[in-house]
Amino acid sequence: MILAQLYRLNTVGNFTTLSSPGLMSSARFLGVDGYHELFWSAAGWTLMWLALFYVFCVSFPHWSKMVEPSSKEHENDRYWSSRELFGLVHAMIISALSLPPLFLFLFDSDERVKFASSPHLATCKVDRRDVDLLDWELTMQAISLAGLAFTTFTLADLVVLSLHGMATLDYIVHHVAFVSAGLILRGNCMLPFNAAVLMAMEVSTPFLNWVTFFRHRGEQYENQVIGAGVMFFLTFLVFRLGLNIYGTVLLVLDQARGLAMPERVPMWQQVLVILAIIAGVVVQLYWLPRIWQVFGVRIWRLISTGSVDVDDEDDDEEESDIK
Repeated sequence: MILAQLYRLNTVGNFTTLSSPGLMSSARFLGVDGYHELFWSAAGWTLMWLALFYVFCVSFPHWSKMVEPSSKEHENDRYWSSRELFGLVHAMIISALSLPPLFLFLFDSDERVKFASSPHLATCKVDRRDVDLLDWELTMQAISLAGLAFTTFTLADLVVLSLHGMATLDYIVHHVAFVSAGLILRGNCMLPFNAAVLMAMEVSTPFLNWVTFFRHRGEQYENQVIGAGVMFFLTFLVFRLGLNIYGTVLLVLDQARGLAMPERVPMWQQVLVILAIIAGVVVQLYWLPRIWQVFGVRIWRLISTGSVDVDDEDDDEEESDIK
């Protein structure tokens, strides 16, 4: 249903059928193009993510021999383990695509660039008539590619969770919300800076995956788990709190002046995106005390005593909740 909505995009941000000649003419009049290409690209990315997950599943007997078995039986499961690797690979790809544009937006752009938009939905290439943005075309397209990859991964992951009995209510709500927000942002080719901020939060994910995967696999992984935990905590503070709050405040202030989103985006989508981004900040703030309890306290123990226990059962439960 979500991909069907994407296919029916005929104006930036409007989910309407392509069967109406009047609407198609309206789309051409507005100069909007690329919605067919965007649909097929999204379908291709989704299938590619699903194929990658099952490649990990099929090859599990081979790569799982490279690590010690976990003391927790479910962590030796083919699908659980493959999903950890699946998420790690995804997070590394998204981070590689979104971090360079994020830093360019932060240190070498004005608000007009941060809140630019494009009518070319396939790749979000810069409108050639907007000469001030021509130098940013590669950056904009990198963000659009990352957005497409991120949204389709989330959709594919929802399928994986549902098929293999790993879907819980919180996962379903989380994934549906992110897919919906991703469709609006990527389907409108807008808010490149905020999109970069949101996707750059994936920088912390590989470290969390590492902790989750190796924490019960023996003392030989203890230093790796500690190091990954430290990096997760630090990147959480920088990307999921600091930059996330900054980007959200900037968006709210600019949209209050009517500058952040193009007028062609329906009001309900504008409101939904802003509420979703604000809710994302609230969620990170909600998790901060638990993140500190699990990771911050361990870092403090490491600094003050030179040792840390990575197998505490209470902390294991907290890490599972965070995950």
